[in-house]
Amino acid sequence: MTSEIRVGFNIHPRWVQGTTLRTFLAPLRKAGLSVLEFELDNHINQWEEFEPLMEATINEGLGISFHAAYRAPHTLVGYTTGKQQEIEQDYRPLLQIAENWSIRLGNPHPVVFHAATAPAPHDKGPLIEDTVAFLQWVCNEFSHLRIALENNSVDAKNTVKLGIAHHDVLTLVEKIDHPHVGVCWDMGHDIHGNSPVAIEPEWVNKVIHVHVHDVDNDGLDHYPLVLGKVPYKEWLAKLKAVNMKGVVVLELKGERMKGWSVERITSALAESFAAIAKEVA
Repeated sequence: MTSEIRVGFNIHPRWVQGTTLRTFLAPLRKAGLSVLEFELDNHINQWEEFEPLMEATINEGLGISFHAAYRAPHTLVGYTTGKQQEIEQDYRPLLQIAENWSIRLGNPHPVVFHAATAPAPHDKGPLIEDTVAFLQWVCNEFSHLRIALENNSVDAKNTVKLGIAHHDVLTLVEKIDHPHVGVCWDMGHDIHGNSPVAIEPEWVNKVIHVHVHDVDNDGLDHYPLVLGKVPYKEWLAKLKAVNMKGVVVLELKGERMKGWSVERITSALAESFAAIAKEVA
């Protein structure tokens, strides 16, 4: 039986500067890459190049997925306490990009979301209400999308976050109560907390999208899978066992590889994609 799990990568125009998308992708596609994920954030550097890169990706015969904006100035805080219109106006044109692709290509595309975060101190109750109400609006407004709520990384200093533990993410999904909503399992975030993580059947059965990356000895995440800290083989096997249908995205931060040679970066990427593809085949 052929797996319905595909292998992806979070692309940014920086990756193809000085070359072409086809040339950059050639060794990675050979290793198993078939989907590129795009962040929908109009404040990100080189934003004007994102949509042309999406078009080029489709022209190359690859699939696409999306990550909703989550960095400041984008925020969900206040959605239920007077800022609903402002927040909807901020997100609507960005999410419409993903909706348009889903309609054009004739199939629902995943969009990853983070639950609301706020500077400490902040009561989590309103953050839960903001997250649930906002994602219910997304489901109703953009009916061609699949919403994947990601398990967050551990609390940063002076920041209050929702959805770090699996059961908290599942509770949010249950409150949203919509068939288009599932979980984005960020495997690197689970390891980032440096504590054992129980992988519950309830969690595995709700996963529709995956982010995977490695973590170094200092706890920095979003590295290629070359450090051996994240038990992705064991965890991907659990998803394959329940016939998950979705994309496993190697989610990297380029600055983690600062100082690496082009050859080392290309090799690390190809090795990572090949390793993922082997596990989900």
